[in-house]
Amino acid sequence: MHPNDHSPGIPPRLLTRPTMGGLVVPYTTLRLPDGRWRFGAVDSDRQADALINRLCQTCGDPLERRIVFAMRDMDLDAMSADEPGMHPECAAYTALACPMLAGRMSHHQTTSIEAQLSALGIAFDGDPTTQVRLGRPASPWSLAWTSGYSVYTHPTTQRLAARMTPAQLLRVRPIVSATPEGRS
Repeated sequence: MHPNDHSPGIPPRLLTRPTMGGLVVPYTTLRLPDGRWRFGAVDSDRQADALINRLCQTCGDPLERRIVFAMRDMDLDAMSADEPGMHPECAAYTALACPMLAGRMSHHQTTSIEAQLSALGIAFDGDPTTQVRLGRPASPWSLAWTSGYSVYTHPTTQRLAARMTPAQLLRVRPIVSATPEGRS
């Protein structure tokens, strides 16, 4: 992959997923009424479906025995993930393709997804804590391999999330920034 190319090779498991700008559109990505996909916005129904039915947030297929979650340090401390798990190969692709996970975004957006969708006449049903992150530095991410999880209602967001026990946590690997300057 060329250093300036942010479209990593698509793994075979993801070849049937739609693409946009050379990137796979994850299963949980919000689709706008006009048919366009909105990267960064989550379809809350698909997110709940993925968590409850143990589907990969990237490909939408059933998860297997090893599940990988993208987690920030605060998520690891709480042993809780807001987003559904992934297959190992889907997680590896996502860690390279997603600008936030790959470290190509040093800060969160300054305009909320809620405001962007509202301008399009679309109601926002996403994470209510995103307002807190507007314009703030991006957190480093890790991939956490687990042997399972339980679904619960997160006390802060009041949305479904995955909770794992220390015994279910198999390994954690920090995602190394894809840019030479890293995060600031």
